[in-house]
Amino acid sequence: MCINIPAKVVKVENQKAKVKQNDHYHWVDISLVGEKIKVGDYLLLYQQVAFGKISPAQAKEVLRLTKKK
Repeated sequence: MCINIPAKVVKVENQKAKVKQNDHYHWVDISLVGEKIKVGDYLLLYQQVAFGKISPAQAKEVLRLTKKK
């Protein structure tokens, strides 16, 4: 089973977003996400492509559950 760790958007430029996932920053393609993406949103990714947006509450719950102890 795979789990997707949410990535927080820190910058948006055209069809790309710079995201923070764990303590790493990288650029991802957001063209497949049908909603407008803005700084502070949380995305679900596969490779370097965003395929969905989730609520901050959902993202925080996943991050809490997957946090290393």
